[in-house]
Amino acid sequence: MTNQRSQRHVAIVLGSNDVGSAVACALHGAGWSVVLVDEADPPWHRRGMAFTNAWYMGNAELDGAGACFCASLKSIPSVLAHGMIAATTWSWGSVADALHAEVLVDAGRSRRRPEVLRGRVPITIGIGPDFAAGENVDVAVEAPAEIAGVDPLPTRGRDEAALWSRRKSYVVASTRYGRFMTERRIGDSVRAGDRIGSIGTETVAAPASGVLLGLAARGARIEPGDELVEVDTCGVPYRCHGIGEGPRSVAALVLAIVANTADSVNAAVARTVLAESVAAASTQSQSPFLSEALGTPASGAATDERSAGRPVIGP
Repeated sequence: MTNQRSQRHVAIVLGSNDVGSAVACALHGAGWSVVLVDEADPPWHRRGMAFTNAWYMGNAELDGAGACFCASLKSIPSVLAHGMIAATTWSWGSVADALHAEVLVDAGRSRRRPEVLRGRVPITIGIGPDFAAGENVDVAVEAPAEIAGVDPLPTRGRDEAALWSRRKSYVVASTRYGRFMTERRIGDSVRAGDRIGSIGTETVAAPASGVLLGLAARGARIEPGDELVEVDTCGVPYRCHGIGEGPRSVAALVLAIVANTADSVNAAVARTVLAESVAAASTQSQSPFLSEALGTPASGAATDERSAGRPVIGP
């Protein structure tokens, strides 16, 4: 019997942060085989709301979906065939070429200028202010300000009423490069001033009293501006886990874009397939009348190089 999971279409999501993980969950739930790509030892601090732990522990679970870390490119198909999300540090280009990916979503995973994604994958989507539709991606999505970027200030208060059910959180961001060290866990109760961890000789303290909504992983590679600690002053530990409303809304938007764009690409692919079939029939019959009836020249059909040979896209 043919494994139906092996026939799923492949989507790549760049970034294991809370937004990228929510997008991965949404695509996975819609029937896509999802590969989540990130750098080694990613810095993302909202690990209870993301798949980031897969890079440190080998696996992670979020919203009923499981992610398994793949150290080699060859192991990715096996993980996908078992109905899991594949997490990896391999370059997205290598993954796209090997698995013939049809969707690529950049969830703002890079701390540097984003690269041009268009061209190698049929549908490319960028989330955040650094993307421009028609330039570096096919479709650009503006993320809500609360989840779009990193505040350069070392400490800040943030009112997230719109996205986090009237929650107020305080964040500590790094001012230096290094490895983050901590013995704390997501959901731990803390008091303002408590020692949470360190980078080198610099101590990182809790900015407020509450629970740890965000905490960079032990050994995470940190750069200036990376958020290390986030304290939810509401003090409810279970709210530190699961997909947040902001990332969930972005994921739903991405899923709708993929569905609508896939319909357009499917139509283009269907036209290409028809043209190729007509060309073959025309060549076999050597009849100009057949070609004229089907609307193509007797010498063969012109095809769109960008869409020729592509599989039909869609969950």
